[in-house]
Amino acid sequence: MTFFQELRPLLKPHYISNLLIAVLYFILKSTPGVCETLFRSCQLELREYEWLTFLACVVVLKNRKQGNIEEYVSTACLFTKALSTICFFNYSISYGLLYILLCLAHVMFLPKPVYMGPESIVYFRGPNLCEEIERDRKVTWLITFFVAWSPKCVTFAPVFSELSHGYSLDNLKFGKIDVSRYPEIAEKYNINIGALSRQLPTVILFQEGKESERRPVPTKHMTLKFDFTKENVLREFQLNDVYHECKKALSARKKDKAQDKKEQ
Repeated sequence: MTFFQELRPLLKPHYISNLLIAVLYFILKSTPGVCETLFRSCQLELREYEWLTFLACVVVLKNRKQGNIEEYVSTACLFTKALSTICFFNYSISYGLLYILLCLAHVMFLPKPVYMGPESIVYFRGPNLCEEIERDRKVTWLITFFVAWSPKCVTFAPVFSELSHGYSLDNLKFGKIDVSRYPEIAEKYNINIGALSRQLPTVILFQEGKESERRPVPTKHMTLKFDFTKENVLREFQLNDVYHECKKALSARKKDKAQDKKEQ
């Protein structure tokens, strides 16, 4: 993939405007005619240079595990907006408030694009979940246990759909089950579906018919927080490795069948 192909996902109104808003303070501070009017100076102060250096360090550390350029840019813009807010407030409270209103308007009217494409998901209804997992142990399952009323579940839905479309194989399948309708399934897999639960959604990876990984991870006293982004799911479930292993197993199975046909 070329550099320009990697940048193509950023050529959307959300990302372009997000970048412009993030660096708006520094654009205004370096534009002749504007900077003298708004700030009485076109030079960055020493402490602003120090803040920029600190910002660069934070962005590099925060982004060291990001999987794609969209997430990298979104994270960088988030921290740059925080710095810009401080800089605007440093000059005027009204500047700071106007900048915050601009950021809020951006979130409302140009939200981050979500996946709206095809999916490859099996929707389970009660006991058929356990039956399907145990029916063919050669199939690996990644299953989301969700409830319809949870905002986190709703937010994660397009992410899971995108993953299912990109990674689904005959022996790597994606499934979902609404555990508010089937509480016995939630109980079987130790998932708290109460209104204050931090286990919704729960994603479990089943390999050879058994649970091998889940997020979030419940401990004795609390549930460890997990941010259900595409990159986090790919990393925590090692989905790229699982995909390649399943693809290799599928290829080997096809070769064996072809060999059997030749021998017959």
